[in-house]
Amino acid sequence: MKIEPIYYWPKWFLEILPQSEQKRIPSNLIRKLNQAQIHLWRALNIYDDFLDDQGKKAELPVANAYLRQFLETFYRLNLPPDFYVLFNKTIASLEKNNRQEVLQSKLKIKNNQIIIPKKLPIISNLIKLSQKSLPLALGPLAILSFLGHSPKDQKMITSLRFFKYALSAKQLSDDACDWFEDLENGLLSSVNILILREARKRRLILDLKQRPEIIFLLFAEKIAPQISQQLKTLLSQARRELAKITPDSKCQLIRQLINPLERAINKSQEFQALLAKKS
Repeated sequence: MKIEPIYYWPKWFLEILPQSEQKRIPSNLIRKLNQAQIHLWRALNIYDDFLDDQGKKAELPVANAYLRQFLETFYRLNLPPDFYVLFNKTIASLEKNNRQEVLQSKLKIKNNQIIIPKKLPIISNLIKLSQKSLPLALGPLAILSFLGHSPKDQKMITSLRFFKYALSAKQLSDDACDWFEDLENGLLSSVNILILREARKRRLILDLKQRPEIIFLLFAEKIAPQISQQLKTLLSQARRELAKITPDSKCQLIRQLINPLERAINKSQEFQALLAKKS
């Protein structure tokens, strides 16, 4: 089975720390944390399919096994108690987010037309998008805990902020890629909420089959530029936090987590500029 890039997050995080701290980390600890990353990543992806009503029953036990392996790895590390307070809080936040997503009403679609709800969720703080995947930051944070850093230490706080901004950007980018499919499935996301709010403002009829071009044009002209700006802000904040830990702007965390999203934004903005010229 192919090893996903997420596997290397603890290793990449270790590489940005001072050499004096790197030498204190046993290689077997990094291997355990890397493997735990994979277990959690695969579990979250399977669970996410179920949250979107696309999960396969046969895969649920597989996801549970992955999650159990992830939890077992961390609880066997015997890290300081204050780390496990943060650990449990982060997992609890994920569970709360998943419950809210399950309980959230789906969009009503009648004769292929979307009935826009009178009340749409308000995402006042984009950093909350990271709640869906923030446990993926626990591997790197476990390294700091092993080194003696408390969750209240500035380095731990700064590292957590970096991952919150980076993971929020990743989630927003994913929502921007899946926005039309989410609409078809009646799912609300950070992106299609904006589409629905703008359509209601313009009193547009959103027909998924007869006039889908209206929806795509609305996204391209109004929503995509807004999302691009939000992504740029999140990624800029992520870079700023990581710069407090390392001056290396070419480290693997930047190259693998930040740069691909920034390249996607640039391509999107080039398309937006081309579209503006033609209109």
